[in-house]
Amino acid sequence: MASSSSSTQEEQNKQVVRQFFEALDRQDTERMDQLVSSTNYSLHFSGMPPMDWNGNKKEFLAPFTKAFPDLRRNIVDMVAEGDKVAINVNVTASYKGEFQGIPATGKQVSFTAMDILTISDGKIAEEWATADMMGLMQQIGAIPARSASNSSSTA
Repeated sequence: MASSSSSTQEEQNKQVVRQFFEALDRQDTERMDQLVSSTNYSLHFSGMPPMDWNGNKKEFLAPFTKAFPDLRRNIVDMVAEGDKVAINVNVTASYKGEFQGIPATGKQVSFTAMDILTISDGKIAEEWATADMMGLMQQIGAIPARSASNSSSTA
């Protein structure tokens, strides 16, 4: 009986995460606010200091929504255990606005991201996220892409 109860909770947690990412794609901050803990949510995005959702969400999301207005996250894999939900996401977007000082090209970009979210009382309380920023920066032309000729030599 306990495993049935925990699997039901895990399914509910996965649904919270699905709804959050759907709202994120729609840029529906009101819905995101309903799914995130108003008292103790923190976002840990690789390479950045931890952020409080309520205080920092707009400044964190703004550069992405400006540069990639049609950004979509397709959840490829999702696993739940206890209060944690782990996801593997394929992110696609059109590069329509400047990002990190690089002018827009209109090109389609695609990269992967992985998140581990903690759900508490039906709300997202913590999120650890990492994304293939190197791949993204190569696709927008900020960093040269590695090619086979760069890494091999003919002697």
